[in-house]
Amino acid sequence: MHRSIKALPLALLMGLSACGNDDPGEGPPKTVEGEWATETYGLVVRLHGNQVELFERTEVSCLPLAEGELKDGRLPELDLRFRREGDALVIEDSGTLFVRGKRAPVPDLCTRSLPSPKDPVLNFETLWSTFNEQYALFDLYGVDWRARYQQFRPRVSATTTDDELFALMSEMLAPLRDGHINLSGGERHFSPKPFPDEFYEHHEAVLQYIDQRFRKGPGVTLTGGGQLAYQSLNARVGYIAIFKMMKFTEASGAASDVAAAGKAIDEALAALGDKDALIVDVRFNTGGHDAVSLALASRFTTTERLGVSKKGRTRDGFTSVRELRFGPAGPRPFTKPVYVLQSGLSASAAEIFTMAMAPLPQVTLVGERSLGAHSDTPTRQLPNGWTFGLSIEQYFAPDGRMYESVGVPTDVVIPLDCAGIAAGTDRILQEALRLTAALP
Repeated sequence: MHRSIKALPLALLMGLSACGNDDPGEGPPKTVEGEWATETYGLVVRLHGNQVELFERTEVSCLPLAEGELKDGRLPELDLRFRREGDALVIEDSGTLFVRGKRAPVPDLCTRSLPSPKDPVLNFETLWSTFNEQYALFDLYGVDWRARYQQFRPRVSATTTDDELFALMSEMLAPLRDGHINLSGGERHFSPKPFPDEFYEHHEAVLQYIDQRFRKGPGVTLTGGGQLAYQSLNARVGYIAIFKMMKFTEASGAASDVAAAGKAIDEALAALGDKDALIVDVRFNTGGHDAVSLALASRFTTTERLGVSKKGRTRDGFTSVRELRFGPAGPRPFTKPVYVLQSGLSASAAEIFTMAMAPLPQVTLVGERSLGAHSDTPTRQLPNGWTFGLSIEQYFAPDGRMYESVGVPTDVVIPLDCAGIAAGTDRILQEALRLTAALP
């Protein structure tokens, strides 16, 4: 991700505050000031007065990530805040980010200038080490990462060209068929798991269909910054399309997106709440904020539920499992039949939405398995300025299963037919309408 597929820079995904408070009634507040290292995300943090510095650190590299001035314990431009939890530092945003840290001195490596940022060997070592220390899915893909080092490191030297280095890195990453992995360097781009070829073959026609049928068609209302559209399909059935799990507003921060998304879905449900059934379409949704996904799902339940759970990769293993839960919200929860449309293009936070929705008693998933790319995905940098993303967590659905790589399954299986959509035939939507017509 997203982060889209959550693949945004970490500084834009997270949020930080230096509110140095602790449990009340236990003496003076413990300060967050000082130097810290996080157990996940590979961050080094220095807090001094109202100044904060963040670094991306591996065994072989330490690169500046962000710095800024705290205001009332917050860094609002990054939506980040700090707090103490016992002896640990906790970094949170206004969404679902939760990162622990412990006191540790800032390594000298973080304050030294790089001798040669464009050195091919240094850049290779930085990429390999970041994955070695932070990537969460080696076992899932059956990849021996140290063996990859032994295979590819001898091919890198001081004379390796940028084109050669990019090709070599891409080849090294290729067995990790992870939709959240990406590598970018100038005009070069690589992902080991792109969308299906059929989508790219009919890309323009599919986008045109979405635009004309679901964004601008007769009776369509577009809201939420253009990320949600709704309409009446017939006397009994309403339709809601959710195009992303982010950018519902121009305001920064996950909390602003959550509020705007909640307002948009409430507007749609106010208009369609009297229908006998709803079709909710996330087939073309490539992700965003998990918090937005859960906020949307909260409009379809009357009890608190588990949305997903996850654990983060540490140098020595994984963190404990953390649950992300959601409960009823909004003025008018919809508990009548809901048909959620999903495809292999549904990714990241869109999959968090379908995993949260699937156990609801009134929900039927229609379509095909999703992309299978769930983890938060910080965008990392290499010394030469190239960027890359990687999955640093393992996500689990409410049934306890991990659908990473294989995708979230559907109750009614209908493959996404991009060629058919390009020709004007939407088989998944047709099947959902057939199911609604069979309702009593």
